[in-house]
Amino acid sequence: MYKGRRTILITGATDGIGLALAQHYRENNDHIIGLGRRELNVLNPDIFSSDNYCQADLAIDGVCKTVEEFLSNQEIESIDILIHNAAIGFYGRMTESPEVIEDLVRVNLKAPISLTHALLPYLRSVDGKLVFISSVVSNLPCPDYAVYGATKAGLDSFARSLRIELEDNISVQVIHPGATRTGMHAKIGLDRKVVDWERFPPAEEVAGKIARAIAKRRRSTTIGMKNKFLRFAASVFPWLFDRISRDGRDSVTVVERPAHKSTCVITGAAEGIGKALAHRFAADGYLIIGVDINKELSIETEKELHRLGADAKFIIADIGSEDGIRTIITELKGSPDIGIFIHNAGISAVGMFEETNLTLQHKVLDINLLAPMRLTSELIRDCNLNPENLVFISSLSKYTGYPSATVYAATKDAIASYARSLRAARWPYGRVLTVFPGPTKTAHARRYSPDNRQENKRMAPEAVANAIFNAVKKRKSVLIPGVKNRMISVSAQIFPRFIERAMRRIFLSPGVPLAGKID
Repeated sequence: MYKGRRTILITGATDGIGLALAQHYRENNDHIIGLGRRELNVLNPDIFSSDNYCQADLAIDGVCKTVEEFLSNQEIESIDILIHNAAIGFYGRMTESPEVIEDLVRVNLKAPISLTHALLPYLRSVDGKLVFISSVVSNLPCPDYAVYGATKAGLDSFARSLRIELEDNISVQVIHPGATRTGMHAKIGLDRKVVDWERFPPAEEVAGKIARAIAKRRRSTTIGMKNKFLRFAASVFPWLFDRISRDGRDSVTVVERPAHKSTCVITGAAEGIGKALAHRFAADGYLIIGVDINKELSIETEKELHRLGADAKFIIADIGSEDGIRTIITELKGSPDIGIFIHNAGISAVGMFEETNLTLQHKVLDINLLAPMRLTSELIRDCNLNPENLVFISSLSKYTGYPSATVYAATKDAIASYARSLRAARWPYGRVLTVFPGPTKTAHARRYSPDNRQENKRMAPEAVANAIFNAVKKRKSVLIPGVKNRMISVSAQIFPRFIERAMRRIFLSPGVPLAGKID
């Protein structure tokens, strides 16, 4: 139907950069398909018509079906370029409501993951291109828009791991524009006295640079020399940017605590690293409150702690559900002051992304990312629950990428970004620690590793827990447990392509048993 013309699908095509991209490619005589929430009758008829515009709300789970039905009705069988541009924002230090957090994750991360899963066959048929419009803030601390920054960091990570899986057929690009003059700033209520967004470059200018970057086929491009320098410097001197982000802000007085036995809350505490953490902090006299969905293992772990003379109880709840979040917060309201809250719970869904079940991947997003941000938001909003220390368990995959677990890697990068922004916001009740464990000798790792012959070389969960305990006591901000893991993280930053090729050999070599499982 559109022979000789490229078919380019753009999400968020009715405003800002997306609209400017649509205008650019239409003038280039490409066949554009625009996705947006606005009704067709309010759009420019010179750009959009019923033939090339699909009204779709990316915040709704059924958006993929809507898009696929539109493509079918228009007899479109292939897509040359899929540009994930749509995004929403929020401005305000640690004040995101649960509804705002969910909307940001749905639109900025879950939707591009879902649409990619649905539309990969359209791209594969023509060796097409995936383009993710991220942001210059994806590797910066952003205390005034922590969740937004986290979703963009997650998008970067997803693209990075997916690129390793698809490199033989589909190219994957990530574009990092800086601040741009669009309608988003007014929508999120950003006062021009705080940030004069009218001074930002116009969307048409930025879109032109993005189009040129897409044509060059580079893996990653940052738009603008200042933004290039900013991202480079932030990668080389992350500690400096963490400090700069705190400078000039109002100092915060740490809240005084009553002198009594402190409480340590640990999610995913019934087994693995979580269980080891429960034992380690209990040995130091903490009251342990474990959170886990597995009732049988929770009872067993609680009994073990009691036999050792520890004071412990478990909350049985699914942190990936609204009811689970409510149960946890209700149970914690009657507890002594929380000294430490450890966000440890996490699940995996492994397999080639295109072949895995999307429902499973959504569950990974809900438990690994949405749940800890939702719980942290609730802790912040209730002044009686504010912990002195927050600990977020990320993953070494932040440095290496993780083909065959692309969504898992995205969630772990995103939660690390969120934790960093909380630190930059000068968490008013103590410290924030982010932990990046490598391969650990747990039942979880055993189920999903492609080769368990090397299991004895993995770090024991007790060793990881002890390292975390010491890091909390020393008031550290970042921890990579184990000398080998620290060497890998450094090597990955110096030789990223080499590490990516190594990860591809480990996880994607013929015979590796990957099959879309979840835990």
